[in-house]
Amino acid sequence: MQLLIAILEQALDASGFQAWDYEMYQRRVKHVLSPLSPRLPDDVDQAMWELFKAISDFWQLDADPDEYRVRLRSFMADRISLNPAYAEFYGLAKRLIDRLIARDGLPKAYESLFTNKPRHAPTAPPETELEFVQVYVANELIAWRIALGGFKAFGAINYRGYFGGANIDGQPIPYRPKG
Repeated sequence: MQLLIAILEQALDASGFQAWDYEMYQRRVKHVLSPLSPRLPDDVDQAMWELFKAISDFWQLDADPDEYRVRLRSFMADRISLNPAYAEFYGLAKRLIDRLIARDGLPKAYESLFTNKPRHAPTAPPETELEFVQVYVANELIAWRIALGGFKAFGAINYRGYFGGANIDGQPIPYRPKG
């Protein structure tokens, strides 16, 4: 099944075909093989949520990750609607994390997922399950978590594309002032 999806996906990508879906006033691109409403199995959804929380714990990010649960589901659904193979990517990540937890326990399992360096340059295709999950699941969630405000834990005030709140008199401005 996974091989079939990969072959079909390559063929569709090469042809440049895109299906469009209209939601309210915005046009949204959607892969032709995407389900109408992508939904992961509950155990995979829970595993991705645990991974997301582990990202916050590992990098000691300030904000409570619970406020991002719905956004995470939306993010994963968007990934699947653009590339249906992402449903398999998340399933593979869950299976790998389960094996790492059985072997190393918590939190060491997540630590090895976050810190084991790939054997090749990041531009090379992943060669192991660990590298694959790092590239297509963990690193994407890490970057997304940082963009959601996690950058503040490192002392940064702003992050590209992030707007820090309302512009209220007497409060710090939510943007960088002109230098």
